[in-house]
Amino acid sequence: MSDSSNRLVGATDPSVNRRVSMERVRVRETDRERADDAPDRYLRASTTFIAAVLALGVLNIASDLFVPIVVALLAYLSLRPFVAMLCRHHIPQAAASGVVITGLFFTLGIVTSLLYSPAQQWMRAAPEDLVKVRDKFREIAPPLTAIDRADEVIGKATTPVHDGKAEVTVEVEKPSMVDESVLINQTGQWLAFIAAIAVLTFFMLSTGDDLLNRMLGVLPDASTRDDVLEKIADIQHSVGKYLAQITCINIGLGIAVTLVMWLLGMPTPVLWGVIATLFNFIPYVGPLAATVIVFLAASSSFDTIGRAILIALAFWLTTAVEGQFITPSILGKTLKAGPVVVLIAVAFWGFLWGLPGVFLAVPLLIVQRKVLASFSATYPLAAVLGEDPCRPDEVCEPVKEDQPIAELA
Repeated sequence: MSDSSNRLVGATDPSVNRRVSMERVRVRETDRERADDAPDRYLRASTTFIAAVLALGVLNIASDLFVPIVVALLAYLSLRPFVAMLCRHHIPQAAASGVVITGLFFTLGIVTSLLYSPAQQWMRAAPEDLVKVRDKFREIAPPLTAIDRADEVIGKATTPVHDGKAEVTVEVEKPSMVDESVLINQTGQWLAFIAAIAVLTFFMLSTGDDLLNRMLGVLPDASTRDDVLEKIADIQHSVGKYLAQITCINIGLGIAVTLVMWLLGMPTPVLWGVIATLFNFIPYVGPLAATVIVFLAASSSFDTIGRAILIALAFWLTTAVEGQFITPSILGKTLKAGPVVVLIAVAFWGFLWGLPGVFLAVPLLIVQRKVLASFSATYPLAAVLGEDPCRPDEVCEPVKEDQPIAELA
C-alpha cells in the first residue's frame, strides 16, 4: 500500500479521529484556563508594581534611617573576617569587634585630621581660583560675550555720578562657595552619621552571629536553614570580597597618584591621592570628576594652562591604567556587570539616597544580583545584572562572545 493510501486510512480511522478530538478539547481547555488566569496575573503584576513603588518611596523618605543601616551591614560583611581572625586567637568576640572598630576609625581620624587643613584652604580659595582659571582661558579663547556684557553693566552701575548729589558706592561681596555656618551644621550631622554607623557595626560584629542563628531558628526544617545559610554566606563572600579588593586597589591608586602629583610639583599631593581613592569608589564617573577637580586646582596653582593640562592628563592616565588593566584583572569574576548596568545602578541609588547612594551602588548591585539569583522566577534578572546566564543546576550550550546576536535566534 502506498504512502497516500496509508495517510487516507489513518485519516479515516476512528481511533485517530478520537485522539485528535481529545487533543483539540485539551487545547481549548488550556486556552480557557489561561484566559481565566489572566486577571489574576494582571492583579499580581499590578500589586507587585505598587509594592515596589511604595518600597522605593519609603527608602527615599527614610534615607536617614536606612543609609546608616546599609553602611553598617556592608561594614559588618567586610570586617567580619578580621573579627573571626582575632577570635581564633582566643580573644572574646566583643573585644575583637571593639579592637577592629577602634583601629578603623582611629586610622580614618588621623587621615581626616591631616587633610582637613589643606582641604579647607582649597575650599576657601576656590572662588578666587575659579576667577583666575576663567581669566587664563580668556587669554587663549574668544571672549565670553555674555560675561563681558554682564561686567559692562556692573561697571556702569558702580560708576560714581557727579551731579551735586551724594555719591553712591556699590560694593559687590565676593562670592563664597561654602558657607561656614553650613559647614558647622553639616559637620555635626556627619559626626552623628558616623557615630551611628560605628555603634551599629560594633553590635553587628559582636552579636551578629547570634541574631543570624535566631533568624535561622524560625525556619521550619534543617534543609531550609542550610539553604538560606548557604545563600547568606554566598552574599557575604561576594560583597566582602569586592569591598576588600576595591579598597586595596583604590588605596594603591591613591599612593600612585600621590607620587605622580609630588613628582609634577602639585601642592598637597597627599590630598589628591585621597581624592583619587575616594572618587574611585564611584565607577566611571568618579575618576572623571576627580580629573576635573585636579585640573581646576592645577590651573589656579600654576601660571600656564599647559602645565595644568599636563598634571590633569597624568592624573587621568594613572586612573585609566588602573581602570582598564588592574581592576578588570582582579574584579573580573566578582563584578560581572557591564558598564551600562553599573552606571544605571549609580544613577538609581544616587537619585534615591544622594551621595551615599552613589558610593553604595556597586555593593548593593552585588547584593541584588545574588538575591535575585536565589529564586528561579527572578534568575533572568540576575543574569541581566551579571550573574551567569546558565543556572548551576542546568546544562547550557556555551555562547561565544564574538557570536552575532542574529545567529543566536
